[in-house]
Amino acid sequence: MEQKTVLITGITGAIGKAAAIEFAKNNCRLILSGRDTDRVSAVKSEIEALTGNHDLDIAIADLSEPQSIRLAVQVIKKKYNSLNGLLNIAGIFKSRRLENSAGLEYMFATNHLGPFVLTNELLDLLKSGKGRIVTVAAPSTTKINFNDLQGKNKFSAGFLGSFGASKMMNIMFTYALARRLNGSGVTANVFHPGLVRSGLTDEMPAIMNFLFKVISGKPDKPAGMLYRLVTGKEFENVNGKFYQFDGKEISSSKYSYDTDIQEKLWSISEKLSE
Repeated sequence: MEQKTVLITGITGAIGKAAAIEFAKNNCRLILSGRDTDRVSAVKSEIEALTGNHDLDIAIADLSEPQSIRLAVQVIKKKYNSLNGLLNIAGIFKSRRLENSAGLEYMFATNHLGPFVLTNELLDLLKSGKGRIVTVAAPSTTKINFNDLQGKNKFSAGFLGSFGASKMMNIMFTYALARRLNGSGVTANVFHPGLVRSGLTDEMPAIMNFLFKVISGKPDKPAGMLYRLVTGKEFENVNGKFYQFDGKEISSSKYSYDTDIQEKLWSISEKLSE
């Protein structure tokens, strides 16, 4: 079996690390991406010790900053001619409104614009490797407020606010990307990992954080499913679909399939990432 080269973001998070371990156990060549060099290096060492796979590389990038992403991509392109997979796993939850260097709301910049820029910058490598793109999201029903996209007039952090909107953007981005990739040999799908015990909920209200940690499970099952989505023969030509941790295909909200809104989001994302 040909060795797969896969880039994974959010490597210091629970799902990202579990996915990397799963891929490394199966002899994949990995590019581990995160924003903190020391933490990413520590995860790399841990994975090497656990799996015996030393074919691991590091790509440091702050997904909230398009320029940081593009600099990381330049380094990647000097080393690699193709990619077989891209896992957009990184995600954050912030309880209060923060901005990146361009004044963009931090969850929008990290959760949506970051994967948007990274994926588009890597498309040539993915086309060379007939790659599969999987973006981790949740079945959000939050509609996008294009009149206050950055939450400057009214900011709400939670599942019905900026965080929920960023997950809707992940879904709509994937559907719009999948249309563009038809016939290219590259596929794009979205993935719901279910409730996984992680640091994502740390800034949620205390009771909500506690409840999430109580009912959440380990990341092993979604990690295994992510491996199947990127390497499994049964998903070779699957494009523009939404899967969950148990392998079942699910439907997102009716709103998420609106191609006009998808294209509006795509156009705005292009402009904001220039």
